[in-house]
Amino acid sequence: MKKIILLFVISLLSFSTVFTQDNVKDLKILHWNDFHARNEPYKINKKNDAGETVPVFVGGTASLLGYLNKFRDENSLVLNGGDDFQGSPISSITKGKSQIELLNLFNLDAFVIGNHEFDYGQNPLDSALMGANFEFLSGNLYDRNTRKTFGKLYSTKTINGIKIGIIGVSPIELKSLTLPQNVEALDVLNTDSVITVGISALKNEKCNLIVLLSHNGVEEDSVFASKFHGDIDVIVGGHSHTPIFKPRIVDGTIICQAGSYGRWLGKLDLKVDLDKDTVVKYFGTLTETKMDSAVYDPAAKQKVESMLAAIEPEMKRVIGKLETDWKKSNCGQWTADAIRTKTKTDIAFLNAGSIRKDLPKGDITVGDVWEINPFGNTIMTFKLQGSTIKKMIANNVKMAMKNETLNDYDMIIISGLNVVVDSRLIPENTDAFITSIKVDGKDLDENKTYSASSNSYTAFQMKKYFGEFGEEIKAEDTNILDRDLLLEAIRQQKVINSVFEKRVVDKAKDK
Repeated sequence: MKKIILLFVISLLSFSTVFTQDNVKDLKILHWNDFHARNEPYKINKKNDAGETVPVFVGGTASLLGYLNKFRDENSLVLNGGDDFQGSPISSITKGKSQIELLNLFNLDAFVIGNHEFDYGQNPLDSALMGANFEFLSGNLYDRNTRKTFGKLYSTKTINGIKIGIIGVSPIELKSLTLPQNVEALDVLNTDSVITVGISALKNEKCNLIVLLSHNGVEEDSVFASKFHGDIDVIVGGHSHTPIFKPRIVDGTIICQAGSYGRWLGKLDLKVDLDKDTVVKYFGTLTETKMDSAVYDPAAKQKVESMLAAIEPEMKRVIGKLETDWKKSNCGQWTADAIRTKTKTDIAFLNAGSIRKDLPKGDITVGDVWEINPFGNTIMTFKLQGSTIKKMIANNVKMAMKNETLNDYDMIIISGLNVVVDSRLIPENTDAFITSIKVDGKDLDENKTYSASSNSYTAFQMKKYFGEFGEEIKAEDTNILDRDLLLEAIRQQKVINSVFEKRVVDKAKDK
């Protein structure tokens, strides 16, 4: 009798073990983000095994799709973290339709709307998305015209017996990330509440795994992980262009992001316990999409080439020559100077984020200008009191100093101004740390009215860069596209020797 009971117990344990193993299923998440219309491979410099710096081509639609297909199997979930628009001429010319056509090749399971998808306006985005063969998510953007969210809050997918719920949230700071008129019909809902609603709905649908597809950057995603751990299992992110080679774990939530520009494809392998609805094992990595003729997708390559054929002659036309490399720093200053010269204003401001590409010395083509400044903002002019200029500069410097640098990405680029500060005096919480401001070589007169210019994005986002400064800006639109202004300036100058100038000097650090 004891023997029979023992055999029964052994059999029961064996069945339990088999049952448990059958309910742990494999899932592979393939993901990328912030592609920015880098449809063609581009060159980077890397060190080889011998320590030599050599050029390597990475990215491009055909290569990225080739690597994705290399890893894709029946257990794969394919996600895009947003910002596929903006960054090359074809995207701007077609107002994003080129990117939707190319994304259709990837058999995407879900795409979250990023801020740059709105760069051409809401109506062109609506039009482009009508051609999408994939789910696009944006549960925290409410369209007052249609009285519904711009994209779906969530979607579900069952892969290898795992029911997966995917919640999509666009940037919380959307209103400060794009031109106001491009998103004027949209409200950004309380994103925490939206995620809570999504989690509740997906639990009711008996999902085994909940993924947050977020275009908010890795730091905000870490906040989401802390707030919703235990409910959200994985966050696939975008926006901050962060290559996370080993997933970040925050309160048990797995956070992934694959850098930018298609240089990397993210791959997250999971084992999911269906009985407990939990991830019991994971391994995440990024694969560099190095150009390889054995990997790239020929059909995608042909489609990209056919798209570019019509515009290629104009884009390759040489209009000038660089005698020095253009980095974002000196290129930004040259651009601000060109704006000030064209508008004949005393000063000019330019957000550093408007410069999107470095350019090595040599020929400058029309296509280079489109890629350096792809946004197509207009140039605006306005008047400022000298006292207001001082307050604006003080606020901007203090914002930058919080990041311990005067070369922060959001540090404003100035033209016509030279500023001397003493950062040691900033803790005193006054503007006395500004020791000198000169306009065109002369001391700033706080009682004088000066003329100023900027691109329309900076003009509409003054508070983002300058905080509260007490004067209402009434900007007039010149209706001159910044890109057209730069093309004209390059053609006129022909040969450009552009060297970075220290226009904001810190007495405490700079010598």
